[in-house]
Amino acid sequence: MNYFEYTHALVCADVPRSVINGLSLDKHEPVDYELAKKQHEAYLKTLEDSGLNLIRFSSNENHPDCVFVEDTCIALGNKVFITNPGAESRRNEVLVVKSKLEQVSRELNLQIASVQNTSSSFIEGGDCMFTGKEFIIGISTRTNQQGIDEFKSFFKEYPVTVCQVAEGLHLKSFMSMVLPGVIIISQTKEAKLIEEQILSKSIFASEYQFVKVDENCAANVLAFNRNILTCMEYESMYLNKDDLDKHKRFRVENSEFKKIHFYKSNIHQFF
Repeated sequence: MNYFEYTHALVCADVPRSVINGLSLDKHEPVDYELAKKQHEAYLKTLEDSGLNLIRFSSNENHPDCVFVEDTCIALGNKVFITNPGAESRRNEVLVVKSKLEQVSRELNLQIASVQNTSSSFIEGGDCMFTGKEFIIGISTRTNQQGIDEFKSFFKEYPVTVCQVAEGLHLKSFMSMVLPGVIIISQTKEAKLIEEQILSKSIFASEYQFVKVDENCAANVLAFNRNILTCMEYESMYLNKDDLDKHKRFRVENSEFKKIHFYKSNIHQFF
């Protein structure tokens, strides 16, 4: 399997107007809905122009956060695990996502599983990061050990390193993958605590390389098919980062979505 190489991306086709009321850990400036729409359209066009086939489902005004697709399913190869979000208001989103994936499962030869104990097992995709060798999963306000255990039973072939995420929304609020084995991570106190856990717990710790940036948001990039997608707002932080320069770069604006969920990889799921 060629990790970080994909043919399809599951995305929300549009942005619900209710996104302005999306979940957030902090108070933030009001979301400019029209600008958010334009930024989302540009993002989808960038994915499509890169050669990906987009699997689209329509937004739902009852699901303000439905554009943040990554939290609802975790995919690797042809295996897809439908999550059970820790945020109660997001749990019905997975029904739409599961239905759409089932529609294309025969064409894409997908093997789909779901959280079984939905009353006590919680997991969101924003807490799950595949490194090319293992999954690193954060226990956060949205993901618990029971959810991780159900995930592990489906992806038995991959090791899992579990870290505590004491602050922030998700594990990926602080880091993401640049290349297999190369992690871009912020230098904030919270991120350093997670890095220490990875280095002390992971059996692959000595094989990982960390690329440091100053802010949490800048540490979330999107690597796929030898491309990398970054947000224009943090361009100055990527100067002299050789690992990022190994990719073809796509730059997008993310000013409105970062007010809510902070990071860009949350708006898709690759297959």
